[in-house]
Order: sequence, then structure tokens, then C-alpha cells
Amino acid sequence: MGLKSRNTNKMTNSKVAISIIIVNYKTPQLLLQCVRSIVDTTKELSYEIVIVDNHSEDESEILIATNFPNVKWINSGYNAGFARANNRGIRETNGDFIFLLNPDTTLTSNYLVKMINHYQLLSKTEKVGLLTSRIISSIDHSLLVGTGIGFAGIKKEWKKNPLSLKWRQIFKRKNKEGVYHADTMHYKNHEVDFVSGACTFIKRSTLEKLNLYMDEDFFLYWEDVEWSFRVKKKGLKNFFFSDGEIFHVNSASTGNSSHRIAQIRISEFLFYSKRYNKFTFYLLGLVIRINYLFNSQLLKRSKDDVSLAELNVDKLLFKQYFYQAYERYCNKNKNERPYLKYVEEAIK
Repeated sequence: MGLKSRNTNKMTNSKVAISIIIVNYKTPQLLLQCVRSIVDTTKELSYEIVIVDNHSEDESEILIATNFPNVKWINSGYNAGFARANNRGIRETNGDFIFLLNPDTTLTSNYLVKMINHYQLLSKTEKVGLLTSRIISSIDHSLLVGTGIGFAGIKKEWKKNPLSLKWRQIFKRKNKEGVYHADTMHYKNHEVDFVSGACTFIKRSTLEKLNLYMDEDFFLYWEDVEWSFRVKKKGLKNFFFSDGEIFHVNSASTGNSSHRIAQIRISEFLFYSKRYNKFTFYLLGLVIRINYLFNSQLLKRSKDDVSLAELNVDKLLFKQYFYQAYERYCNKNKNERPYLKYVEEAIK
């Protein structure tokens, strides 16, 4: 397939209302369903669809070219990850709005029109950054939560400490305040801190003016949280729209293996390195190490071998990747920035 871009979409030569960018990796049939859902549910809106393929080496491109020849196809030539591929797609489109969409999703009726209308309505009174919507599992129709309030950090890690757990048990009524109940909130319009990268809107003029492209240091996972965090630092607000809904298979291209879980944790370490200065980052590392010490002893006493094994894996991930995240990506003197990717042999 090569490194060239195939573009037979006439709409990409003129301004459109929205550019839909889909990063694909080995999900040919789901990708086909995704594009079909866009076409079937969007009738009164000018749009372009751009697929950035991360070297799938399967029938994905042929399926799309055969069924939807107007879709623009970009071959990355390698697995560029989520952020880098999306940024490339953004730069090769021209819609007033940018919509990032996962390939294992399907849209509901008039979804794009509803989202754009709500974004424009919010913009009359608010400085809007990112907008997302409700996500429902295509498998069992359960609510999938990737959006919420409160960024992960020292507070989250401290909550894993047995002393903190005991304190919250004693004063549980006070700790109920401020808890984000997704089952309720995801059926209401409201402001959020972070959004899900599975379906995210942003206005192109906002992104370009404030240089709010996704952080390409992230390979997979947590890039949407970091993106949301940076958007808020620029003085914008992120929102959730409850009248918009998509269906999502969830992790179709990555699976639900231990590799995926490990990569999520590693990317979380990377987010911490982006969020904090060096002193606070190393203080966070100390909190995590103290938690390991306390929790290991408790799990050994209770003979909870399963939880202990999970904790030991997390300890190995921390040892291999936590400090590396800061040294590799936050040291201004270093020019080379290879992905912080999980390698199974590295933690054995």
C-alpha cells in the first residue's frame, strides 16, 4: 500500500462544516460499519472523512475504497499511535470543526448535527474547548465511561494507601461530597475536566490559534486526558452533551490483554510527568512506593495471592517506566523522544 495518501473525496478541495478523522489499526469490518454509520446518519451537513491507517496490512483500505470512494485514506507507513496519527489527519483537512472518532464506533441518528449545534450554543456564553458525548457498549449496551471530573495525580495515588482507605471508611459521609456519578451525570449536559478520545469535537480555529494539537509523546492511552488538561490550562472549558450518543465496541484494535493494561499504566506515568514539575513528580513517586510497601504487607497477611500478583506487576512497571517518563520527555536537553511503549521482557 505504500506511504502515499489516496484522496478521491471532492469535498476535501473545498471548505466543509466538519472534518471526521478516524485512526485505524487492523479493524477492517468495524471501520466499514463506522463509515457507513456516518454516511447513513448525516444528511444535512457538509463533511469530509479522513482515515489515517497505522500500517494495518489488511483489507481495510480496499474495503473503504470499494464502498466509500470519497473517503480520504492516509497510510502512516508504521504504527504511529493515536495522537500522532490524529494530528496528521487534522493537518490534512479543512473543516470548521474537527471530530476525532474511533473506528470501532457507530453514530446514532443526526449525531453530528446535534453536536455541532450544541457546541455553537455553548460558545455564545462559554469559552469552549472540547466537547464529547455519551458512549454505549455495542456488546451489552452498558455505559462506557471515559469522561469525568478530576485529573489523576497525587490525590488518586494516595487513595490507594491503606491509611487513606481507613480514613475514608471512618469519615465516609464527608467523602461522598464531590463524587462524580457517571450513571447519572452522563444523562445530563454539564462541564467536565477530561473527555473521551473516542468521540471528541473541537473548533479548528481554537485548535490552531492555541496550538492545541494532541501530544505526540503518547503512543496509546491517556493522550485524551492530557489533551483535556492542556485545553483547560489555556482557559477553555470542556463539556459533555447528553443528547449525543455513539455505540462503541471498546478496545477492538488493542484487545483487553495484560499488555493493554500495562500500556495504560505506563501512559498514566507519562501524564503525571506532563502534569507536575520535577519536585512534585518525584514526591508522587515516593507516595506510590510507600503504597507498595503498605499494600504488599497487607496482601501477604490476607493471603490474597491474586491481588498481590497484580501489585507486583505494577511495581515492576513503576520501576522500569515511572522515572524514565520524566527523564525522557521532560528533560529539555534531549531531542530524541521515542515512544514510552510497554515491552514485556523489560519487567521480567
